[in-house]
Amino acid sequence: YQGDYLQRRWASATVGYEFEDENGFVGDLNSPPLTHGLRLNHATYAQELLTLKRVTVVAGARFVHNVTFGNKGVPRVALVLQARKGGQTFSGTRLRFSYATGIKEARLEESFASGPFIIPNPNLKAEENRAFEAGIQQDFFGGKYTFTATYYNNEFRNQIDFAIFDFNTFTGQYENINKSVAHGAEVEFHGRPWSRFSLDAGYSYTSTQILEQPFAFDDLHQPGRPLLRRPKHSGTLLLTYLGSRWGGNLGGTFVGRRPDSDFLGFGIDHAAGYVRADLGGWYAITPRITAYVNVENVLNQHYNEVVGYPALGANFRAGMRFRIGGE
Repeated sequence: YQGDYLQRRWASATVGYEFEDENGFVGDLNSPPLTHGLRLNHATYAQELLTLKRVTVVAGARFVHNVTFGNKGVPRVALVLQARKGGQTFSGTRLRFSYATGIKEARLEESFASGPFIIPNPNLKAEENRAFEAGIQQDFFGGKYTFTATYYNNEFRNQIDFAIFDFNTFTGQYENINKSVAHGAEVEFHGRPWSRFSLDAGYSYTSTQILEQPFAFDDLHQPGRPLLRRPKHSGTLLLTYLGSRWGGNLGGTFVGRRPDSDFLGFGIDHAAGYVRADLGGWYAITPRITAYVNVENVLNQHYNEVVGYPALGANFRAGMRFRIGGE
């Protein structure tokens, strides 16, 4: 159920209730019996939106009752302040702030799985996240160009991992044992120098660290090390042309070196960075029929997004889009 209430022209509220029935059998079909997992979950939530002259505020909270981890409150607040309306050159400055928490319940197989090498743990807590963001958006030349910069800080607690109790039989169970942090900055630029041509670019810097992981089986998982497969540096670039009957785009993606492992003892501890270019185009045969073609990795670069899993070389797809109905 969800209800919306418009209190004033500048204020509105949303309230709701959710019920979830999780029901399933978990285990190994070759090693019966299977474990019956059942969770009946309830959640209520409320949100208030205030739109004042130069300030927009969103505040809300969610209360969850879960038979696995009990009761949990999840608050969230966000604020946008128009610091400067601006003129022709500096066309507007907006400041953004947000604070939020989140939870993720354990999967059924993590709570109820059983077998010769695993012990059920129906008392698993929810994984938790605390997120904070602060940023600025600056428009130029009447909104023709926009620059955005954001700082973010995330903390992850009660992360679920498999803990081995007996290294002779490798018997264990899932437990809340891990904690990590990720913070960094993002910058984005959008420009439309001409009516049919646009440019979008972005860069992201991310620093991560494992704070707690008592059952780390690989040196890359030890506390103090960065999280796996999170590049410190990454970026995107997209050029787009939109004509009356045809259009096209050229995109580029850069992903820097990142920690990774083969987990087989071959000494691989990272995945190399890569640059990929993509190309696409479309042509309107009629107002209702459009042909398109997209070419990914057009330069046929060889790289691994994840160690041991090579990405596709140059590849393309083509097709037709049909529009039915409408004006």
